[in-house]
Amino acid sequence: MTEKELRLTKGIHNLVRGTLTWEESWKLLSEVVESKEWIIFLEIEFMLEEYFKNVNQR
Repeated sequence: MTEKELRLTKGIHNLVRGTLTWEESWKLLSEVVESKEWIIFLEIEFMLEEYFKNVNQR
């Protein structure tokens, strides 16, 4: 994970926790939408979580 992806991930965690101001949240969301690499990372992470959740249910 690149430094930018790590920073965006930490920002998303802070957004979910409600610790960002409105302006900080808006800036972060703008960056996430423009970050193709971060979105790809998130999609892969989600797919892996779903896969292992389904494997463990069998």
